[in-house]
Amino acid sequence: MRRIIFLAATAALFASACSGETETETFASSPQEDLVEAITTNALANPDRRFGDETAACIAQGIVDEFGVDGLAELGVTPESPDLQGGRVFALPDARRAVDVGMACIDVSEAIVSFLPAGVSLLEDTVQCVADQFQTDTFRDLFANLVVAGADPADILSSTEAQVPIAALLFRCLSADELLKIADLLN
Repeated sequence: MRRIIFLAATAALFASACSGETETETFASSPQEDLVEAITTNALANPDRRFGDETAACIAQGIVDEFGVDGLAELGVTPESPDLQGGRVFALPDARRAVDVGMACIDVSEAIVSFLPAGVSLLEDTVQCVADQFQTDTFRDLFANLVVAGADPADILSSTEAQVPIAALLFRCLSADELLKIADLLN
């Protein structure tokens, strides 16, 4: 009798193991992962975005890390409403924190080159100098003020508040030949 029970149990185990059906584990994502995914998807859906998928994911992860799920919820950003612009992430005083996250994710040198008008080129050292200057506290604050006003970061070039820092940056970073090229463009 014991043998029959043993054989029946073994057959049942063998049949279930060979049935071809496998159990799959489902892993629940965390609230943080859900929020990062929602913010990234929302950013990638914007046809006017100026950055790639990897940068969008980096910014989303950085924003969630910087503000936290609860902090973002207080600012109006949730997985159901992942629009950072619609939330208050880009309002004072939090805009500077968002700019800092963006600066950590964006290749500033590459962004500068992409904004140069056709026919204008700068030396690699010049581009790096300008990128380094744009990442100083002065320019991060200027970018944050633009973001709070709802302006595009590229509008820094026409911002009256940024004129003196930009002039100092140009004289610090550009060669005489590069300054002449820029002056010719402006005239």
